[in-house]
Amino acid sequence: MAISKFLFLLLLLLPFSSPEFVPSDIFLLSCGSSSSPTFFNRTFVGDSVKPASDFLTAGRSVAVSNRNPPPDSEPLYHTARVFTSASSYRFNIKKNGTHVLRFHLSPFSAPEFALHSANFTIWANGAFLSMISRVNDSVIKEFMVRIDTNVLEIEFKPVSSTVFGFANAIEVFSAPKELITDNGAKLVDSYGVREYYKLTSQILETKYRINVGGSLVTPFNDSLWRTWVPDEPFLVLKSAAKVAATFHAPNYQAGGATREDAPDSVYMTLQQMNKENSTLGAKFNITWNFPLESNDAKHLIRLHFCDIVSSALNQLYFNVYINGYSAYRDLDLSSLSFHQLSTPLYVDFIVDAAGFGNIQISVGPSDLSSSLRYNAILNGAEILEMVNAKDMFPEAEKKKRNLWVIVGPVVGGFVGLCLVVAAILALGCKRRKKRKPRRAESAGWTSVQAYGGGSSDSKLSRGSTLATSFGPNGYHSLKIPFADIQSATNDFDKSLIIGSGGFGMVYKGVLRDNIKVAVKRGVPGSRQGLPEFHTEIAILSKIRHHHLVSLVGYCDEQSEMILVYEYMEKGPLKKQLPAVDPLLAREQVNLAEWALHWQRKGMLEKIIDPHLVGQINPSSLKKYGETAEKCLADYGIDRPTMGDVLWNLEYVLQLQVGIQTEPLEPVDIEDSDFPTSTAIHPSNLRRHSDESTGNYSDISTTKVFSQLLTNDGR
Repeated sequence: MAISKFLFLLLLLLPFSSPEFVPSDIFLLSCGSSSSPTFFNRTFVGDSVKPASDFLTAGRSVAVSNRNPPPDSEPLYHTARVFTSASSYRFNIKKNGTHVLRFHLSPFSAPEFALHSANFTIWANGAFLSMISRVNDSVIKEFMVRIDTNVLEIEFKPVSSTVFGFANAIEVFSAPKELITDNGAKLVDSYGVREYYKLTSQILETKYRINVGGSLVTPFNDSLWRTWVPDEPFLVLKSAAKVAATFHAPNYQAGGATREDAPDSVYMTLQQMNKENSTLGAKFNITWNFPLESNDAKHLIRLHFCDIVSSALNQLYFNVYINGYSAYRDLDLSSLSFHQLSTPLYVDFIVDAAGFGNIQISVGPSDLSSSLRYNAILNGAEILEMVNAKDMFPEAEKKKRNLWVIVGPVVGGFVGLCLVVAAILALGCKRRKKRKPRRAESAGWTSVQAYGGGSSDSKLSRGSTLATSFGPNGYHSLKIPFADIQSATNDFDKSLIIGSGGFGMVYKGVLRDNIKVAVKRGVPGSRQGLPEFHTEIAILSKIRHHHLVSLVGYCDEQSEMILVYEYMEKGPLKKQLPAVDPLLAREQVNLAEWALHWQRKGMLEKIIDPHLVGQINPSSLKKYGETAEKCLADYGIDRPTMGDVLWNLEYVLQLQVGIQTEPLEPVDIEDSDFPTSTAIHPSNLRRHSDESTGNYSDISTTKVFSQLLTNDGR
């Protein structure tokens, strides 16, 4: 314990300098200054001299300075510009998109102006950003604003003629393109979780930026010059959390989070469940509480994750809660991180803080985890308020809004009447259609044409709602309405879960025609894994074989990715076969783990079946053990192909029976090259046809089997 604490403290002292991000637009102004002070290795240009003075375009302002600054204060905060009337800066924008706007406000007393008594508003291109009243301490107000014009105008407006506004420094720079995106955020409230779109159109003000489990991160160590504060002051129960850290750099993956989303040091530390605290029991949550200034605004909650605690994939499942609502159930980081450990990612949530007064974030274990692996983690958190300008409209705009209060109900009533009439007409048309059924459906049967690799067969199912359609890649497949799948799985009842993996959960279901199916549902709302979803439909639509599970249909409504297969009553092949017997001694319960224990000791012969003792060729057993050990590797990339396994088993058999004519050579499963032989290697088979059964496939053995995963996604 002492060593781990020492390593963690050492980690906190390491300087995590980030590669420099170069934005298309960048303006750093030192307000009221004629010099160019530096702030965390960046130079701010004084706006009292050219060229920065050209940014000032209108209004009355005066430069002031602190004659007695504290000795340890930043030079950037020794000067300020005071705005006695509405005044503005104008910046020419090279590239449209989301921009970061920061306003440094550090009050001091100057002749005629006591900056702490300032009272003003800040606007960007006519949009309200913030109201500032009585600044007592140094603060940086940060906003994310989408700029769609060639000019950005920032305006400071005193709320009356007797007060003023001020600023010590201004930052304007373009943000990375993927920092804020329109898709992917989840709206969380009492109605559940659903997609939230057009996030980039919102003005966002940063309220909290938290390095969970770590120390203070200064702008010097962040590629976007942000500050991340430790999470400990916000923990509701400190004894529920335990810090974990790593010295290894994050395993960034294309399409995942980047260093611009959060610095390395955020992803290299986290808080996890403190399972050493016996007073909490086996299952409990870690909770953080963040007080808010505004109680009636929506907030963007960005949670950062990087699994640095799991020893293998698909071990960690946990739940996320925001303000008591379930925001993400059974979160499997393996499925979102491209099946890689230590891979940074984040998830965005939108919550309405009305009536709460704070944002409460909790993580806790999922029921899908085994009791020995209960855990939940969090690496970082950002809370940004969606600026609400409802009370900041000009009088003319207020009159328009009041007019709509009157007109809105009238228009709504008319639209409602039209919908009622349309519904009545549609119902009448439907009844007329039912009086004239098609001949093929006269007995209540729906003909469904299924295609597989070029041949077709006609299937009939009573009451089925399957619709023959062209799938995502143009192939002919069966599309099932989402409502039917909800009904078949009792709205994805947890008690019907029969498996889980990198793609998502697998449920047992019964369609309305009493056909039992296995429903594999991707992570709701996430489009990660979409290419694999299309590929699986494409491949399984081309294959019809009695040894392979048939694809019944799919659903891609409401951003869902659902595959429906025929249900196998006796479970997967894995359940029938590398053998778990709970009645044996503890170390022998899992045959694979027990055998690996003796294999690694070089004593596999110790566990040979008593009936076979003395009958196994030692060379054959040695090669057999080596092959089996490789098949049990944690990661698929380290496991041999089916062809390599079959090849080595043939060699094992030769060693056992003593075949001497034209012997096979073992395949080094660390090498992808196959030995030269007159025998046909299984992985070279391209097409198989069984004339007696009509089963066939034009997919290569390697292409199919190398993509198969176990139930836990390996």
